[in-house]
Amino acid sequence: MKEELKAGRDTLRKLWDSGLSGSALLSRHSEVVDSCLARLFTTVAGPDDGVALVATGGYGRGELYPFSDIDLLFLHEGRIQQGLLEKLVGAILYPLWDSGLEVGHSVRTVKECIADCKKDFHLQTSLLDSRLVAGSQKAMDRLSESYRKKFIEGRRKEFFEKITASTQERHKKYGGHSFQLEPDIKEGRGGFRDIQTMRWTAKVLFGFTNIRDMEISGLISTDERSRLEESSEALVRIRNRLHYLSGRKNDQLYYEHQESIAHALGYKDSPGQFAVESFMQQLYRNLQSIKVSTDLFFEYTSEKISRNKPSVKDRSIDEDLEIFNGRIRLADPSRIPEKPALLMSLFSRAAESGLPIHYRTRQAIADNLLLIDDRFRNSRQNARYFLNALKINVNKEDLLTLLLETGLLVRYIPEFGKIESLAQHDIYHTNTVDRHLLQTVSETTALSQEYPEIFTDITSHNVLYLAALLHDIGKGSGKEHSAEGAEIARGVGFRLGLAEQEVDDLDFLIRNHLFMAHTAQRRDLEDETLISRFAEHIGNSNMLNMLYLLSIADAKATGPASWSEWKGTLLQELFLKTAIFFDHKGKAKPDLSSAVQWMRDKVRSLIDPSEVQNVDALPDEYLTSFTPEEIKIHLKMREQLKDHKIVSAPADRGSYWSILVVSTDKTGLLAKICGTLTLNNLRVLAAKINTWPDGTVVDQIDVRPDFNTSFIEQDWNKLNTDLAKAVDNRLGLSHRLADRLNPLHGARKGAKRSRHQAKVVTDNKTSDQYTIIEIHADDQPALLYNITRTLADFELNISRAMISTRLEQLVDVFYLQTPDKKKIENSETLDEIKKALLYTVSP
Repeated sequence: MKEELKAGRDTLRKLWDSGLSGSALLSRHSEVVDSCLARLFTTVAGPDDGVALVATGGYGRGELYPFSDIDLLFLHEGRIQQGLLEKLVGAILYPLWDSGLEVGHSVRTVKECIADCKKDFHLQTSLLDSRLVAGSQKAMDRLSESYRKKFIEGRRKEFFEKITASTQERHKKYGGHSFQLEPDIKEGRGGFRDIQTMRWTAKVLFGFTNIRDMEISGLISTDERSRLEESSEALVRIRNRLHYLSGRKNDQLYYEHQESIAHALGYKDSPGQFAVESFMQQLYRNLQSIKVSTDLFFEYTSEKISRNKPSVKDRSIDEDLEIFNGRIRLADPSRIPEKPALLMSLFSRAAESGLPIHYRTRQAIADNLLLIDDRFRNSRQNARYFLNALKINVNKEDLLTLLLETGLLVRYIPEFGKIESLAQHDIYHTNTVDRHLLQTVSETTALSQEYPEIFTDITSHNVLYLAALLHDIGKGSGKEHSAEGAEIARGVGFRLGLAEQEVDDLDFLIRNHLFMAHTAQRRDLEDETLISRFAEHIGNSNMLNMLYLLSIADAKATGPASWSEWKGTLLQELFLKTAIFFDHKGKAKPDLSSAVQWMRDKVRSLIDPSEVQNVDALPDEYLTSFTPEEIKIHLKMREQLKDHKIVSAPADRGSYWSILVVSTDKTGLLAKICGTLTLNNLRVLAAKINTWPDGTVVDQIDVRPDFNTSFIEQDWNKLNTDLAKAVDNRLGLSHRLADRLNPLHGARKGAKRSRHQAKVVTDNKTSDQYTIIEIHADDQPALLYNITRTLADFELNISRAMISTRLEQLVDVFYLQTPDKKKIENSETLDEIKKALLYTVSP
């Protein structure tokens, strides 16, 4: 039997590789197992022995995936020959286990099945898919009859309430949307479980056993049935491939598998889009299609089965719109062809009322999308409806999602179609591009409440909201997305009736939507020249206000890794300093001396009088980068340098650790610190590097452990010892790191090819005192050590540095001077440094 199962499964694998459809593979796999189990059954028992072998779950549906569990119920009548049941169970299970198959089994009487179903709703639903494989038809019929009486007849509303609650709980567990970074295509939103739940509900409530019957009865439309079948078959192919690739049961499309699956399914790279991105885009479209269809089905069913008393009374809004069952709907959808503007006015009214849109109306919108033509798009009235819905809706995310899912948004702004469900294959962006843009609009509304004074001062909220909606619309084009998006947005802006100045402002915001965040995170905000040049580029306070809110909304909508309190503080600092610049009517150097003097006085009040002279020498930019209490600690640690060449103090910040390192400046110091941290299994996330005029170096370095080590478990004494040895040239970092990291580096490097081209940017314009070098590269072990060691080869002094590791990508900015405290003016030297760094960071 083991050999027969293996041969059958091997044959199916070859047929699959040769082009067998996904659904055919499932049914034929079920048949292979059926045949084996039926013959095993007959070696022990017959049809009249009072025991039935019943398939349940996916196997019961005839949908057995390559490595899915085989769920079996040994159903018996309670009075069977002694020892027969145990012998039968062993005869069935042992060959399956010997074949390496996962089996879920239970042994129950009909009475026990019913009793257990009352306590376990999962078991109750799994029996809806049960079928007889071998044995007693009588026992199977008794189970079916008892099940019908106990759980269907007179219990339909109860079943619906339970299935609804179960579905909501599942969505909460696996994610409430269908565009997860690593979607679970079985349990997640828009996955197989949603389809199965719809089928179970249709079977219990209406007596339909398949989607075709649901179409014939009018429960779903022909288009919905077609989309469900097409999307379901696409998911079947992916899940089959995922099982074969993993060599085990696996229903979650993990990030590291996505590229392999894409190529296995025939996707190819194209200009502006990797194969894996095309694959994920189509997957998200299929998941969304299933999600939309099943949502409509359950809303329809809810209205028919369990209509609760709505919080809002049914009433007419006007001759075209009404409130019914707590939802806004079209009074007569047949009027849409003669009044196409209803499609957009509906969303405007829904925004004003805060009410959801009725499922029948959503279907009517989808059925009338062809009415949205150029005349519709160029209508000023429709533009007002659209912009109104964009700006004022309380439940903005839900409403915008409906705009997208009904197809209306893409039909109204066709340019949006290119980025619909567009995936960005990195673990930094947790949303597809279209969903990110909708989330940015929602975040903008939230910011209007958080920063009311800034929001009120903005001259055109239409511009701000359109910038939020369109700022990434240039992605997927193969061109620089900010510039491409700005050009696209100009056309959209004019079509929506914006004035020429508003369109110019929209263009500027989208073209520069990353400029403020990059400046805040990658440049020295204590440099007054930088603030002056930034202000000159922005132009005026109105543009500053809009760009500030857009920058925050964009970061928050990107994902949790993109936003932090630290990044918010940097953006706020840049915003406030630029606002001061505008308030001083363009003075290049706003007077910040009073704030600096207050800091000096505050620090003096905290330290011993004998140390006051040390405070006077501290740079202004350093004083405004830390609190007085932190500076006091720095001064105390500096005193320890009389007995030590380097001192450090770690602190537990919860999600990361912060290490304060104080030493005396010397060429290669930062390289030695970074190398020692790597040697101690610590990965640098961010760093602030400061050098005092007397050569004291104060580095605040944020790290995380490479492994799941707790703060208490980390050997901080070893780190301090290694730092001292490294600074004293008694620790061979290069060979130690090479020995430790070469196998790891090889494994990481072979895991997947780089998606980010390494880049080194030199900047001799922003600062009057320093050459700024900005490095972008895929993160890898010891990379920061290698970068700083390369800079040390040129004997460059690192005055300030901003280190940022954003999941897979490192962005480091260094403020550099030559040994004689000058900028790197020689172009050949600068070019040589750039080449050396590119060699260092390239994989």
